[in-house]
Amino acid sequence: MTCDLKIAFDAHGPELRRYLRYRLRDSHMASDLVQDTFLRVIERPETRVDDVRAYLYTIARNLLLNHKKQEARRRTDSVPHEWLGDIAADAPTPEDAADARLQLERLQRFVSELPVRTQQIFVLNRVDGLTQPEVARALSISESSVQKHLAMAIQHVTQRLRTR
Repeated sequence: MTCDLKIAFDAHGPELRRYLRYRLRDSHMASDLVQDTFLRVIERPETRVDDVRAYLYTIARNLLLNHKKQEARRRTDSVPHEWLGDIAADAPTPEDAADARLQLERLQRFVSELPVRTQQIFVLNRVDGLTQPEVARALSISESSVQKHLAMAIQHVTQRLRTR
């Protein structure tokens, strides 16, 4: 089709431009998409085409759809400033922050009731995020010892939370 490209452009280019301009309401973008249509044809010289006009319209329609999708993604609609107050904030409400603080204080109180070694293991694992093997290495104890202390700590905290 490459040798017939100029003929195809002369025969179908103006028609494609009118089609795209009608759909876009933008003559500059319509001209750009016509050029992109023929560029696609040039990029695929091995494509066998029986109906050149239909082939060009298919490419142009796909480019038009892609253009409209990109425009929709880029579009930002302005809204009145009053509406922005209805958007939920990422920050917790003062009530939620106070509640979280109270829950944290309760948890700290329950953990402080544990033996010192169990407290250390619990904090290293649950607060600092160390794995059980890492806790064992850090404290020079066995992993099974870490597991036993964690089980004891979790059981104690769970019971205390239930009794409130």
